[in-house]
Amino acid sequence: MSPGSVYSIGVIGVGMLGSGIVERLLTHNVKVNIYGRNKMKLNRLEKKGARLFDNPCSLTDHSDFIITCVTNYESLRDVLFGKHGVVNSSNKQVIIIDCTTVTPKQSADCSDLISKQDEITFLSVPVMGGPTDARNGELISLVSGNKDSYEKAYPILVYFSKHIFYLGTNNGLSNSIKLALNLNIAIITLALSEGLLLANHSGIDPNLYLKILNLTKLKTGISERKGHMMVSNDYSPSFYLKNMLKDIDLVMEISHNLGLILPMTSMSQQLFRAANKQDNRKEMDYSVIYAFLKELNSDCKKM
Repeated sequence: MSPGSVYSIGVIGVGMLGSGIVERLLTHNVKVNIYGRNKMKLNRLEKKGARLFDNPCSLTDHSDFIITCVTNYESLRDVLFGKHGVVNSSNKQVIIIDCTTVTPKQSADCSDLISKQDEITFLSVPVMGGPTDARNGELISLVSGNKDSYEKAYPILVYFSKHIFYLGTNNGLSNSIKLALNLNIAIITLALSEGLLLANHSGIDPNLYLKILNLTKLKTGISERKGHMMVSNDYSPSFYLKNMLKDIDLVMEISHNLGLILPMTSMSQQLFRAANKQDNRKEMDYSVIYAFLKELNSDCKKM
């Protein structure tokens, strides 16, 4: 699909990721329709060229593809099946590209419910990467669902993805991978935080520790991107702490259903839940777990 495509793409949800996708599409002169709750972001995107709609139904009436990027399953069900939801649109040819992080079952349930009453098709498309990756077209898109719909949606995904993986026809399969990957992010961030604490309380400059770590094969994208921000107490969000807790809760739900024992995940859940109890942290970056662990160790004497 070339810039200036005749297609109109509707984006429902203008949080950090949704806004990043909208901005990326607009830079390619794509017609973008938007709906969301954050009026400030809606107005900003409207000024950049997006067309604002009052509800998901009217947005769907004027869109060939819908990208849903909402907070959770409850929000997803509301924008799809609510009073003014997507399924109430007269446009039954639309393809839904759902980037919401939900469980495999929740994604499959949405697909099944839509397929039973509409010609609308639903693709499970969770993505890896943050708002900057979206704006730069560097997300990794994980797709499952109807193959014909995937092939039609592929040119849309290319706008904001550097890698696209089609994982099969079973809706929700891609959500399993997404949650497993997010689990890695949580545990790696905890490991980085504890390494920083040990170094600091041993009398070592945390910045020196990071420099050495990032010269070894132990370095990660998180240690390179987030490490110095954590040491500087900069928790500008690319992914909220509250959303990381939500995803860990989803992982624990899936593991319970599968009969799995994930002890590291269970401990991570407890730590992120405790950190999330302080309201001012919820809207901070998930790496603020480091600040929480520092508080737990505030009575320890440094060497």
